[in-house]
Amino acid sequence: MEGSAGTASPRVFRSPNRILARFFRKSRDQWKEKYQALQEEMKRLTNQVADVRRSRERWREKAEAAEGAAKRMEAALEAETVARREAQKKGAH
Repeated sequence: MEGSAGTASPRVFRSPNRILARFFRKSRDQWKEKYQALQEEMKRLTNQVADVRRSRERWREKAEAAEGAAKRMEAALEAETVARREAQKKGAH
């Protein structure tokens, strides 16, 4: 059997080795360049996500603080309104 693993001959290229070497080197360099570009893009996007998360957290803290201040002001206003009503009731009697 000619196709068996033990008798198979190594693949022979028709092109000269210098041409093959140049082709393989160029192919490798393109792959490396593409990989490095993808790594840079991934790092950029990772940093952007981190920045957006930090910004969102800061805005959330500001919003929660403003909400707390608004609730305190509403409570103070309500207490003042109740005190005025009580004063008016006492003054009317």
